[in-house]
Amino acid sequence: MNIGFIGFGEAAYCIALGFSQNGTTGIRANDAMMNHPVMGQQVHARAAEAQVELVEDAKEVARWADVLFAAVPSSFTMDVCNTVKDELRPGQIYADVSASTPATKIAIWDKIKDTGVLFADAAMLGSLPQDKHRVPITVSGNGAVAFKTAMEPLGMRITLAGDKAGSASAIKLVRSIFMKGIASLMIETMQAADAYDVSEEIIASLSKSLDGIPFAKHLDRLVTGTAIHCTRRAAELKGSIAMLEESKLSPDMATAAKHRHEALAPYKFAEKYVNEKPSGWKDIIEAIRPENV
Repeated sequence: MNIGFIGFGEAAYCIALGFSQNGTTGIRANDAMMNHPVMGQQVHARAAEAQVELVEDAKEVARWADVLFAAVPSSFTMDVCNTVKDELRPGQIYADVSASTPATKIAIWDKIKDTGVLFADAAMLGSLPQDKHRVPITVSGNGAVAFKTAMEPLGMRITLAGDKAGSASAIKLVRSIFMKGIASLMIETMQAADAYDVSEEIIASLSKSLDGIPFAKHLDRLVTGTAIHCTRRAAELKGSIAMLEESKLSPDMATAAKHRHEALAPYKFAEKYVNEKPSGWKDIIEAIRPENV
C-alpha cells in the first residue's frame, strides 16, 4: 500500500514518524516549503528522520498513493484539492486531516466525488507529538470505512462518524469550543483567585461541586439551571466582571458568560418551567434553535 502526504508539517511528520517506528516505510510526501531556504531545512530533516521520500510535484504523489493524506493548514486545503483532483482515481482513499470547517470538507467532497475517490474527513482529537500515528482520529465520509480498514492494521486508532463529509470535522470543532473554552475559563478563574489569595479555597469549592459526577449529569444540571435562572445569574456575573476590572484583570470569559445568560432571558424559561422541570439539556437547546426563534 502506497502512502502519500501533501503537506509535511507537524501532523504529517508525527504520523509518518510513528509509521516508520512501527516498521512502515516507503512513504512519499510533497510540501510547499520543502525548497524554502530556511523552512525547507526542517522539512528535509523531518523527512529523513521519518524515512519519507520528498517528491517535487504534489500531483506525482497523488498519482502514486493508494492512501493520500491532505495534511496542510485549513486555509490551504481547498488549494490542495484543486491541485490534485484530476489525479484522483476510483478506489483511492483521499484523507483530509486538516482542521477545516464542515462546510469546507463538504465543498472538497463536491469537487472530487465524480472521480470515484473514497473521501475521508479525518479529525485528529489528541496530541500528535505524544501519540504520533496512534493519535485518536474520528472519520466520516464515503471513504471512512475503507480508511479505517486500511490504516488500523498500521496502528492507527480510528472511530467512525458516519458517511457524511463534514461530520468528523464538526465533532472536532464543536469539541474545541468546550475544551479551549474551559481552559480559558480556568485561566480567568485562577487569575482572580490568585489576585484575592483564595486559590486553595476556590479549587476545593469547585472540586466539591464537580468531582465524581458523570459529565452528562453536569450537562443536564448546568444547561437547565442556567436557562431557568439566567437573569439572576447574569446580574451576579456583573459583580464578577467589576471585581476582575478592579483587579486590572481581563473579564473576557465572565463577559461572554453574562452575554450568554442575557441571551436566554427572552425565552422566559423560568415561567415555562415554574411547575415542572426540564427533562434535560435537550429541552433547552431545542427551544433555542435558530428555526424556533
